[in-house]
This record gives sequence, structure tokens and C-alpha cells, in this order.
Amino acid sequence: MRAIWLATALTLTPVAAFADIAISGQDGKQVRAGDGLPMVPTPDSVAVIEFSSSRAPRVIGSIDICSTQMGPPSAIAVAPDYSFVLATCPQKFVGDGKLGPENKVSVIGLSDPTHPKLLQTVEAGLGATGVFLNKKANIALVTGTGDDTITLFTIKDRQLTQASQVKLEAKAEPRDVIIAPDGRSAYALRFGDAKVTKLAINDDQISRVADFDVGVQPDGGNISADGRYLFVNFFGGAPTTTKGVGATAAIDTRSGKIVDAHEVGALPESVVLSPDGKYVAVVIGNGSATVRNAANYNSIFGKLAMFQVGKGGKLTPVTDAKLGHACQGVVFSDDGKRLLVQCSVERDIRVFDFDGKVLTERPEAILPMVSRPGAMVTARTR
Repeated sequence: MRAIWLATALTLTPVAAFADIAISGQDGKQVRAGDGLPMVPTPDSVAVIEFSSSRAPRVIGSIDICSTQMGPPSAIAVAPDYSFVLATCPQKFVGDGKLGPENKVSVIGLSDPTHPKLLQTVEAGLGATGVFLNKKANIALVTGTGDDTITLFTIKDRQLTQASQVKLEAKAEPRDVIIAPDGRSAYALRFGDAKVTKLAINDDQISRVADFDVGVQPDGGNISADGRYLFVNFFGGAPTTTKGVGATAAIDTRSGKIVDAHEVGALPESVVLSPDGKYVAVVIGNGSATVRNAANYNSIFGKLAMFQVGKGGKLTPVTDAKLGHACQGVVFSDDGKRLLVQCSVERDIRVFDFDGKVLTERPEAILPMVSRPGAMVTARTR
């Protein structure tokens, strides 16, 4: 009887048969001279990766579908039960190898995570980039960087229906959007005009509440489990940091004010909380090369920086580690002891162990990818 029950449970939730799961999006559209590769696109894909703090990552399933490296590494969202994935598509080929804006969102079913399946494709705002699911996985928000919109979709039976949309000022360029844990509020990060817009979610309707003036070029972010603090990366710095130098800051969602900020280096990409909320991991481009033949390829590298989250949203630096080049997304294992980091130039995913004090790289566990990895998520780290 127990064997029958177990078989049924795994049929209903096959992801339970695996260790921790990460979803990684790869962008093959970024064909760049100097990579030492043929000047032809490679496949875009969304990959299902099994890993844990004691197990090297491995791809257990993949589907060739539009994904992106452009914007913050937040173009992937996954339901808490891993039943489906949302992948945004802000670019498409428009002829002669040139890229133009796109507005597609793909719904990928994971009934069998070893064989992801395209369930639906819908249209959001132009330049669809940042995507976020609420905890119930019945609401999704998607940013349109090209037409300055935030689109709300309702979700039923893994099918998306566009329900409402907010239009921001011209050139606001919202690159990311974050839904609060209670599902009633959200925050749009406006790269173009240095603001955060607070939004209200009422059933299937989204509306604008307030704008906060923050640092320069807010790019990607995350939110504390209690919804009190936003953790945001700024390409152009925060008010209390050097202008033009990348920064990571904590914003009080009640006041809209920055309560702590740290210079981290040029082009901070991903900012992710550990599952227990005690640490923040930040992936920093640090001025590293975007192609292999760049003059600084062997001298400047990206960084993975770890901060401890304290009372009042205070961020205390803990440690950092050298990465590869133009690295993108980061996720934690469910126990918080291992991190995966995407490096786009090397086209691989790096592995680090973290004991609360020190980052230790595991080069023997590097996972190679065919195309440039550009966004990554688990159900517990975004």
C-alpha cells in the first residue's frame, strides 16, 4: 500500500523525486564578435537544474524557448510547487541578424520536469523583461521596458489571462517588479528615471499608489519575507554612495526611504535573499569583459558579494569571491549552504559553498551551458 501511495505522490508532484531545483534561462541571441565562436545564434532555452548543498548541479530537463540575458536576471519565475515556469522574451530577430523588441511571455509546464512543455504564449508590454509570481501563483506581473508598462495576468490551471495594466511615464523603463509577500502590493523598479513605484493589487486589478525617489538606475531587486524591506541594485549609485558607482541598498517599504547602502562596483546584476532571510547575495559585473578577446579579460573579473541582513534592514558585508565575466543570476540551495551563479561569457554556471563566513568555490562542479545564461530562480529565492 505504501509503495502505491508513494508512486501516486511522485506522479502528482514529480519534482519531489529530485533534490533542490533551479530554473535557468539561456540567451543564444547575443552573438558577439570576439567570443571566439561562430557568428551564428545558439538556441535560447529554459533548463531545469537539480542540485543541493552536497550534489553538483545537473540539467535534468530543457526546452528551446525564448529567454534573455538583457536587463536584470529576473526574466524567469517559477510556481512554489514547481508546476510551471514563466519566461519573458523582450527581443526577437527582425532581419539581417538584428534584434528588435518583443512582448512575449511563455508558460512552461513541469508536470514532468525532465520534459518541460510549452503550454501557452501570451503578450505583455513591449520589451517584456521582469516577471514575478505571487505566493499563490494565481497572479503574475510583467514589466514592459519598451512601453513603460506593468501588466497583471491572472492564472488558472496554468493559463495566463491579461487582466489589467499600469502605464508609467515615458522612458521610465521599468526593468523589474516585485510582489510583496502578502500579495496586496508590488514595487516597480524604474531604471530610466530613478524611481520605485508602489502598486496596489486588488483581485485582478493593479493600480498606482506612490512613487519613491531612490538611487540612480535601479535595475533588479528582491524583498524581505515580512515585506518591510526592498533590496535593490543601482547601476548609478545610491544617494549616500559615490555617484556612478554601482550600489546595493535596502529600502523601507513604509517610507520609501533608503535605510542602508553599500558601493559594490560597476553593474550589480542579481540580488537574492537566502531562504532563511539572513543573507543577501549580490552578483556584480565589476567592469568585467563581455567577450573573450577583450583587453581586460584576464585582469578584471566579476564578484559574488555576501551581506548579512540585520535589524532595520542594515546590510553588513560578510565576504566576497571572484567570478567569471558578465555574470548574471544567483540562487541558493534550500538549506542556504550552496549557491549557483550564471556567468554569461564563459557560458557556465559556477558553484560556491557558503558557511555564513566564507565562500568556497567548487570548480569541479561547474555546469557548462550552450548559450549565455541570463536569468535564474528557485521557488525559495525569488
